[in-house]
Amino acid sequence: MTALTRRSAMLAVAAVASLTAASLTAFTPGAARAANPVKLEVGYIPILAAAPLFILEGEGWAREAGIDLKLTKFESGPHAIQAMAAGKIDLLYAGVAPVLVARSKGADVSVIANSAVEEMVVASRGEFAKALGGKATAESIAKFVADSGRKVKIGTQPPGSVPDTVLRHWLFKVVKADPANVEIISMGIEKTQQALLAGALDAATIREPTVTVTQKVDPNVGLLATGAEMFPNQPGTVIAVRDPVAKEHGEALTRLLKAHIRAVDQIAKDPARSAKVANEYLGKGLMEPATLEAAFRSPGSKFVADPHGVVPAVEQMMAYAKEIGSAEGTVPVAEAFDFRFYDAAAAK
Repeated sequence: MTALTRRSAMLAVAAVASLTAASLTAFTPGAARAANPVKLEVGYIPILAAAPLFILEGEGWAREAGIDLKLTKFESGPHAIQAMAAGKIDLLYAGVAPVLVARSKGADVSVIANSAVEEMVVASRGEFAKALGGKATAESIAKFVADSGRKVKIGTQPPGSVPDTVLRHWLFKVVKADPANVEIISMGIEKTQQALLAGALDAATIREPTVTVTQKVDPNVGLLATGAEMFPNQPGTVIAVRDPVAKEHGEALTRLLKAHIRAVDQIAKDPARSAKVANEYLGKGLMEPATLEAAFRSPGSKFVADPHGVVPAVEQMMAYAKEIGSAEGTVPVAEAFDFRFYDAAAAK
């Protein structure tokens, strides 16, 4: 055999090997996804409602789905959505209100799934808690102000966030408190918890696992209002995506939401396992997995992946946000939800 013939034979073998590898890859999509994962940057707020994200990442389900996630923490929804609108992150686990406010201002973002509902509660401590005795009324708040000679200080997240919106709804629509008697102080989630325990606040909007943690540190911390009392069917944390990402990586989003649904199911069926995995992201070095498990079992933890059912409550919330000036424009809420990826994931 001549050198030229041998060289031609070797090239032919190489070509066949290449074609065989390509064929195998075509028929093993899992292997292809593992070799070429879709990279997505996901922002989140460090709250229990974001636990499905930590679970699907910690259990390795995102990698199994051919997705390489980069997680970035934010202290409030409005700050996170600003980063998202600027294209710095692709997806976001955060309150629905800032997402829709951003969309009303022209941001190309859509809600593709839900994560939790009725998260927020109002907790109080100190002299204010004693004075109200667990029941807030316009009269009891006014009496406290008259007796103490100062306004009630309540901490929450920035204007436009779900905590701020539902707090104002509870104070001024449900309790019908005089705005002149209340000072609403905006701060990050972690600082809100610290300020409440330090006595710098009379009350605060908090959610799990902060509720469980604060009551463990100070058993005198009491609840003034549950999520349902603050805002019936209170919308909470959702998953939002930038529209260009949805167009480019639709199949990957469907796989990611399938893992999200799986994580929500695991929380309900195995809160102990869920707490152990989520603790690596949410409370490692700060709380024991048992504390996180207690938070998962708390009545304040309601994980719901299906985005269809939250639309009516979201419409009511956004109408109130517009009333108080948090949302400038009006965007039909249903148009801000893209159900395609969840529906495809749920059907598989």
